[in-house]
Amino acid sequence: MNEWIAQKIFFSIIERLRGETISKFHKDIAHIPYLPRHEIRKLQLAKLNNTLQTSYQEIPFYRNRFHDAGIDIKNLSLPFDLKKIPLLNKQDIQNNYDQLVNHRQRKRISKDSTSGSSGNPLIVIKDIEKSAYIRAVMFRCYGQYGLNIGDKQARFWGVPLSPRNYIVEKLKDFMINRIRLSAFALDDRSFSQFADKIERFRPKYFCGYPSLIYKFAQWLSEKNILFKKIDLSVIITTGEILHDFQRELIENTFKCKVANEYGATEVGVIAFECLHGKLHVNSDHLFVETVDSDQPHKAKEIVITELNNKYNPLIRYKVGDMGELSDAPCDCGIGFPILSKLKGREDSYIITPENKHVYDAILAYTFKRGVKQFQGIQNRKDELIVKIVKSNDFTVEMSRKYKQQLEDVLGNSIKIQFDIVPNIEPGRSGKLKYFISHIQDNR
Repeated sequence: MNEWIAQKIFFSIIERLRGETISKFHKDIAHIPYLPRHEIRKLQLAKLNNTLQTSYQEIPFYRNRFHDAGIDIKNLSLPFDLKKIPLLNKQDIQNNYDQLVNHRQRKRISKDSTSGSSGNPLIVIKDIEKSAYIRAVMFRCYGQYGLNIGDKQARFWGVPLSPRNYIVEKLKDFMINRIRLSAFALDDRSFSQFADKIERFRPKYFCGYPSLIYKFAQWLSEKNILFKKIDLSVIITTGEILHDFQRELIENTFKCKVANEYGATEVGVIAFECLHGKLHVNSDHLFVETVDSDQPHKAKEIVITELNNKYNPLIRYKVGDMGELSDAPCDCGIGFPILSKLKGREDSYIITPENKHVYDAILAYTFKRGVKQFQGIQNRKDELIVKIVKSNDFTVEMSRKYKQQLEDVLGNSIKIQFDIVPNIEPGRSGKLKYFISHIQDNR
């Protein structure tokens, strides 16, 4: 579809149907990342104050929580008083849906759910203003790479399994001007068909799970297939932790920069990678903190507070990931802080019988040559099972070497078992987890 038609006609129809003013928000916020830092901070604290005031006045859950924390709402000292408020977790939301809503807001709402990678999906309720702002922030991030609303996209994602929702999603793909490779159809036939479709469609960018784009890049390399008619502006990876080995193969295969997007279903894009490779936090959209964890590895937990949501804002919400914040300047000119050392979820650690914690990225740094896919599974502290989909150059010697490398880090008290399998299926959302822990850490 022509990009102008997608943007001016179909996207406008979508906005009207949803009642969202995405285009207006997009225009209004485009300049904010490039403001002087003191102006960004002033704007952010003003929004934070407004969020806390509204939440105290209109939302019962927060009124009680602020009162118990000794917050003087009439004399707030920000951001210091924010730290007095207890952290919000998924269980708090699930147990208090009705008490976490501003019932005076009578706007349309939509419901979504998280992927449930931790085994417990969260119903996410959004009003139209929050939803519109989330999408506007996303398009602003993409604009760094010359992308506009309506540009052709090849999407690497899951698909709804019910026939009705599948049809709705296909219609949405058409109107948004994108084609899609399903995360649930990963075989030679599906890859070949999608490669042909990409050649005909000529997308301006890819977007999707890094594990899925990585597997597609592996298949293209094995088949020695080169795209001749496409010129990608960027490949946006999202929904999973992006590993260095994935970035390297994807960029080499498609001759295009990978930009990492860090976000959550609950709040949208938290941070986005600029042209200079730094993850910038969207500070006009979220107030992000990193707080000390009670974990012995001392990684900091990422905590977020929404700034553009008067219906059911999340205040000091534990996303479940780890990272650190930096105020170092960036040559890209964006004044937002940088999210550095981003790590996976709190359960993304291999735990040995001695209670040693090893971040699961050790698997990514171990299994390189000879391995198409891998997935670590820990059911007990004294056992680690690694599923391996091997490539043609995999050897017994490689297997011995990889096991020794893991033992050097994890120790000899944990049994390491390699299972050679033909394929590793993604989860229900289409994401592929490289490590799954089924143990309870009873430190």
